[in-house]
Amino acid sequence: MPPKYRSNPTPWPNPAYYFLRFVQFFVSIGIMGILSYFIYYLVKNRISVPPEFIILYVAAVLSLFTVVTTTVAKCCGALNAKFALGFDGIVLICVSVAFALLTRAMHGLVFSSCTDGHWGAEGGNGVFVCRLYKAVWACALTSVLTFIGSGILDIVVIRRVGSHKYTQANPKSMQQTKTYAPNYSQDTSYGSGGLPSHG
Repeated sequence: MPPKYRSNPTPWPNPAYYFLRFVQFFVSIGIMGILSYFIYYLVKNRISVPPEFIILYVAAVLSLFTVVTTTVAKCCGALNAKFALGFDGIVLICVSVAFALLTRAMHGLVFSSCTDGHWGAEGGNGVFVCRLYKAVWACALTSVLTFIGSGILDIVVIRRVGSHKYTQANPKSMQQTKTYAPNYSQDTSYGSGGLPSHG
């Protein structure tokens, strides 16, 4: 019966990794969905799209690309922590800039009440727009926080790998452990038909 070999341990803490990527995925989808709604009606009414929307939309696309790319690489066992840190760092910078610009553009409206008195007459869609503004702001904030968490996680994994705690479990499992050497002490002459003699 062939011996059983244990699989290589992974330096990635899977629950934390997948939780962060799960949140980042749906937050990115949420930002893109809300901004698509805003951009559609702005273009329809021939109103210029605020640059804050464009920057945040691009950041959400980069976030989604990073989440999908790194998750696929991890599932294939090919995710390098330094590679992930590079992507997470770039996305964190983009999302942070977009979040800061969005917060400045909203001028304190984030903490205002979504009431008819602030956002239009009763029966209008002002309250709905207010809630969408707050939702996209909350999604942007969540994206910033989760990518900070991903960056910290990447650094932890880099240190774990650097400490040599995660080496190959069975380095000789795929190597030949016994070398075959022919035995020439037996008589294999042509007189015996090329077969070893048993006399």
